[in-house]
Amino acid sequence: MRGAVMGEMNDKVKAGHRKTWALGDYPALAADVIPELGRVIVQASGVKPGDRVLDIAAGSGNAAINAALTGADVVASDLTPELLEAGRKEAARRGAHLEWREADAEALPFGDGEFDVVLSCVGIMFAPHHQAAADELLRVCRPGGTIGLLNWTPEGFIGQMFATMRPYA
Repeated sequence: MRGAVMGEMNDKVKAGHRKTWALGDYPALAADVIPELGRVIVQASGVKPGDRVLDIAAGSGNAAINAALTGADVVASDLTPELLEAGRKEAARRGAHLEWREADAEALPFGDGEFDVVLSCVGIMFAPHHQAAADELLRVCRPGGTIGLLNWTPEGFIGQMFATMRPYA
């Protein structure tokens, strides 16, 4: 019974995440607040033409689009279809070709070792179960591959803002 209850609670949490990220205009916020981060993580992770790249919790594709523009074979995955649709439009506008897949960062629909590079730019940190998400990062990245994460820290401005808002969520 406990497993069924936990599963139901987990489903509710993820449904809440989908709803929250679909509200408002996150792609515009991302373009204003974190426009350089996609380029930074792609460069720091050494993405190159021909690499098979997965961007987890890609949102509207800040990192995924930049990776695709290097000539990599990219899949952008996210829990929120509305963000993926915004990403598709931005990719088309920028001439980037990549695959967009709705996916849960804690249960990715990809094979073991399928990707050379696995990225998440201010995304996977929002997964409710960090260990499950970390296990999936490792599972889908090929042995010897690269995992690149770019996250806010609890001590930084954004982390402090979220900490302040937490009691009201």
